[in-house]
Amino acid sequence: MVNLINLSCVFIFFILFTSSGLIAQKNIFIDSLQQKLKAGDTITLNYQSDEIKTWLKKPIKDSVTYSALEISIAKKENVAYAYPVNKSDTLQLYIKPNSFFKLSAVEVFYGKIPLYTRYKIKKKEAVYAKIPVMDAGELTVRINNRSYFPVKVRLFVRNLKKEQHLILKEVTDTLYRTDTLMVTKEELQYLPLTDQTFQLGGTLDLTKNPYVMFPMPFDQAKNGSGWIYWLGYNNKNITEFESIITEKNPLSDYGSGKLHFLPISEPKNLICAFVNESNALKLTRQGNYSAVNLPLAPNNGPNYGKILEPTAKYNQKSLYLACLNTHGISEQTVYLKSIYLVAKPYTEQVINKTPVLNRYFKIYTE
Repeated sequence: MVNLINLSCVFIFFILFTSSGLIAQKNIFIDSLQQKLKAGDTITLNYQSDEIKTWLKKPIKDSVTYSALEISIAKKENVAYAYPVNKSDTLQLYIKPNSFFKLSAVEVFYGKIPLYTRYKIKKKEAVYAKIPVMDAGELTVRINNRSYFPVKVRLFVRNLKKEQHLILKEVTDTLYRTDTLMVTKEELQYLPLTDQTFQLGGTLDLTKNPYVMFPMPFDQAKNGSGWIYWLGYNNKNITEFESIITEKNPLSDYGSGKLHFLPISEPKNLICAFVNESNALKLTRQGNYSAVNLPLAPNNGPNYGKILEPTAKYNQKSLYLACLNTHGISEQTVYLKSIYLVAKPYTEQVINKTPVLNRYFKIYTE
């Protein structure tokens, strides 16, 4: 039983000691906070707003009480004391005579402007007054003794400051954290793949072949990320192609999006298609064939297109341009122009600005 009583006492002492420690910390915090606010500082606190508001309920009282003065005023003399004041202060004045003889007058001046005057003071009558201050400066208290005997008085002065309430305002600022990053990007290069001209004779012309089966040279473009082609079927077609005003060449500008179309033609008595090897042989025998399905980019035409797939795909299965002239007598001309795309990586320094929200409490008096 004795041990239980001892433990209870220790527990109660621990609670009292802990709570008193917290109260002491809180008082120290409030005192330092008020000193900073008097100095006009803006304070950043890492507390919750509700918690701070409970600590700042009481207004700041900054009144000044001056030491009491024992004054002996000789006959036909006066004494004066000046006190510094601020706007909205109130000077509280209390004068108590300690002798048989009465005072002649009590006056209060702001500079040379009289603010308070008291005459006809009775014997042993105390003077009490509150003088509001309109502007910062000094108030002078003058006590007059016009009698033929010295007078002793006690002077009490207190400067009553206006109560200043603490204003708590949550502020959010947007700051920026700057980071320097090394970013790897890709630059597209347009390299030539092939530039060919084919002459196809008529089917009745025994001196020339009426067909062509041309293997696309993708073995020269193993690392390509895509390719672009254009087919022309007559001299007018090639003239239109070469007359296009571009920065580099029509195919490169078309691939980069600076051109949205290329010269278009619809050949007569001429069949052309990109096919695999087996279908190319069928085409040369004027049999049925199936063109290879190419994933064309937008804005492609019937005789040009941009293929967005790696060229390494065609190293395993060859791709052919096969053309057949079905006209018996007339000769046909086919123009093939193509380039391929290579993504060249490069490293670039990038300055990245990341917004960071900085929340804090601005505390000031009002």
